[in-house]
Amino acid sequence: MRFPAFLLLTTAIQAAGLAGSDEFRAAEAALADGLPEVAGVKAERLLQRQTWTRAEVRDLATFAAEAWARARSAEQVLKLAEAHDLHEESFWRAQALVLRGDLAEAREELVSSRETRTPKARLLLAQILTALGEHDAAPEELEPLLEQGTAEERQHARLLLAEIDIAGGRLHAARQNLDALADPADPVAGLLRTRCHLLAGEVKAARESLQGVLDATRGGERNHHAAAVLMAEVLLLEKLPEQAWEHLIKHLDSAAVSSMWTEAFNLLDRAWLARPEPRSIPEPVLAWILRGNTAQQTPATSPALAQAISEFSGHAAFICARWLVAQERDLEATGLLESLLQLHPDHPRTNAALRLAIEIYTRLKADDRALALAEVWRAQFGGETGSTRVDFLAGDIYFRRGDYLQAQDAFQGAANMATTLSERRRALFNAAVAAVQGGDLVLYLGLLAQLEVAGGTQAGTTDSAADLELDKALQAAAGRQDGAEDALRTFLTARPYHPRRVEAQIALAEWMLLASPPRVPEAQAMLDAIQLPANMEKNAATDSLRQRIDYTRLWLREASGDLKAVITEGPAFAKNWPASPLLVDVLMKTASAHFQLEDFASARTQFEIIAKEHPGSPHADSALYFAALSAMSVMSAEGRERALGIWEDLGKKGGPLAIPARRQQALVLRRQGDLAAALKVLDQILATSRLDRETRRLTLCEKAEVLLLNGKKEPKSLEDATKLLRSFLTEDDSLPLLWRARAGFTLATVLHDAGSDAEALEACYDVLRAADTAPPANPAEYLWFTKAGFFGIELLEAAHQWEPAARLAEQIAELPGDRAQDARQLATKIRLAHFLWDGPKPTPPVQPAPAPAETKSEPKAEPKSTPGKKKTK
Repeated sequence: MRFPAFLLLTTAIQAAGLAGSDEFRAAEAALADGLPEVAGVKAERLLQRQTWTRAEVRDLATFAAEAWARARSAEQVLKLAEAHDLHEESFWRAQALVLRGDLAEAREELVSSRETRTPKARLLLAQILTALGEHDAAPEELEPLLEQGTAEERQHARLLLAEIDIAGGRLHAARQNLDALADPADPVAGLLRTRCHLLAGEVKAARESLQGVLDATRGGERNHHAAAVLMAEVLLLEKLPEQAWEHLIKHLDSAAVSSMWTEAFNLLDRAWLARPEPRSIPEPVLAWILRGNTAQQTPATSPALAQAISEFSGHAAFICARWLVAQERDLEATGLLESLLQLHPDHPRTNAALRLAIEIYTRLKADDRALALAEVWRAQFGGETGSTRVDFLAGDIYFRRGDYLQAQDAFQGAANMATTLSERRRALFNAAVAAVQGGDLVLYLGLLAQLEVAGGTQAGTTDSAADLELDKALQAAAGRQDGAEDALRTFLTARPYHPRRVEAQIALAEWMLLASPPRVPEAQAMLDAIQLPANMEKNAATDSLRQRIDYTRLWLREASGDLKAVITEGPAFAKNWPASPLLVDVLMKTASAHFQLEDFASARTQFEIIAKEHPGSPHADSALYFAALSAMSVMSAEGRERALGIWEDLGKKGGPLAIPARRQQALVLRRQGDLAAALKVLDQILATSRLDRETRRLTLCEKAEVLLLNGKKEPKSLEDATKLLRSFLTEDDSLPLLWRARAGFTLATVLHDAGSDAEALEACYDVLRAADTAPPANPAEYLWFTKAGFFGIELLEAAHQWEPAARLAEQIAELPGDRAQDARQLATKIRLAHFLWDGPKPTPPVQPAPAPAETKSEPKAEPKSTPGKKKTK
């Protein structure tokens, strides 16, 4: 295992002409204090001045480049290199390209430069060559540094030479370079000595060397992480997979940011495979997919930490997908791989994830998806390692489809990229078969000749105790109690011929479908395993079992997203079991399927039939509610009128759906522009005695928004909205930030429309001050907080109050969220454009809470169907 690391090489700027500038000294102090972003911004601000000499501008621009290089901002360095003449410009350009990951371009920048190559440039070029695998060329750059370089440069040169020797298997030479170090206790040297020991088979010595690195108090976090990962490899070599597993889990859970995650997760995979059977997917790793590790659960989430969480979660998803494949759970594995590709673009595992997904989809005969992913892979990684496998899988799909021309091309591509003789023979053979099937005999003969060159010519009875055990398990399953699944599985294993075995199988299938997410393949397998005796007596009890089996299969179709099958099988159930107590549930599922497929006309008809033919059912009101939603979705005048009529009836009825129906009614009227009618409906909701607090707050805010819209025609509505919102904001000191921010933003907008910008600004300011003590805790709160903040900035900019506007933007940027970067950039733009960049005054640190998973303030209504959750016996 290699651990390539790029040292950030910097240079001292001799800026004698800038020594008298307080601002430059402040920038130098910021850089010395480890605040390169501050130093870079200060330096670039200084560059805006027109008072510097040409030499001073060059010194200052080079200093800014160093600051941004330390801040790892490649684009800023390149931008400075384009705008200014820098000292050692090719070196800084190459540094930026390395930071951006463009190693080949960085190599070309240094090699083609006409500048005299300084020791720093030589060392950087050697690092690049080593990373590119050009181990013969790298020493040519390093050898001169052993005599001409500074002590630090000599140390780095010897370490890099040792790494090159290790990569080439020259252990004696590597140890000589390590022994010649001026600082032999350097942790990097310890890591390299460990690798020497491992290559020599000296596992005990490797552990001792590695422990010294882990115990060291210097060397940096990256080296410590590398040592921790290498220790896991040592444990695996010592045949201690459990210890390696525990060590890796602890290490991975404790590192918020690391450059060693790929290696660590690869070793975790090896440790899992080395553990004894049966192996399950570990809960800690599954939890990492959702929210990252423990170290990443901090109140303040910076963009860098958010990116780290995304990368870490992607690694966990990929490894779990590999484990699921090992357990022959391909469908579940594709779910994780698809989520990785969608949620974590540009992830280090994207290449491997695409190839694994293509293999699985090919195995599952999901040819369209496999080919689509193959095209994505070729666009991103064509020509890299793995091309053979991707082209081979694509060729197999084309061949099975009868598209022999494309199959030939794919198999030939696989043969051209093959890295082994056996892979090339196999690909050429398949290409030849495709050529024969496609009638291309000339190509066939050519492939046959290539194949020969490649070596192709080589050769029961009822048990009362069991009944009690089953009843207990069924009751636990109905209540979603922990241990229910294990109890049901134990019953099925221990009593394979019990007469009530089918009940346990159905309950277990239902349990799987109620999981989040539903475990559809397992439920399918469980239902397929059900075998009813051919001579089973036909009576009410057996009919109930058959109904439940049919119902659960329908439910499985719904859970798997096969809505067309639901529409087909629902009426069949109704025909076979017209008196079933599950009939209304089935009809609701069928209507819901029409709704989700956007066949709103059919959905409306189905829902209205349910409400008409089963008025006493608990689903009757729900059916009417979604019949109205379906009618609205048809986008016709008749549909809107019918929907409004249904919602009016449900509102008058006063049932559980009365308030949601009224709110839908108000929303439609608002969209139609009938604001007076919408206000009337909202007042009806507010007059409801049993209105819960949150719904009341939401309705008050919606009423104020309607009054705001109505104010464009009737100015008095603005006065009414102002009174309503001021009362709302003052009547409850414990008002959560969500409502305080939403009402504050609406109040600011109302006051602005009324011509009271000073008061509008006050409303925005109050929202930001409220966030000082109760920062946004979810996306909805953050949304309204930023709406108020940015509206306040607009008001200040309109008044040419630039300093307060910049400060307001900086306050928004202090809280984590998707608008923080926008606010930060806006503050910088304002300060630079108006020469205000003196730095914000220190303020007490804000302790924001992380935004949890989505908060749905206005969820899109979807038909609810009973999933079959009931007690069974």
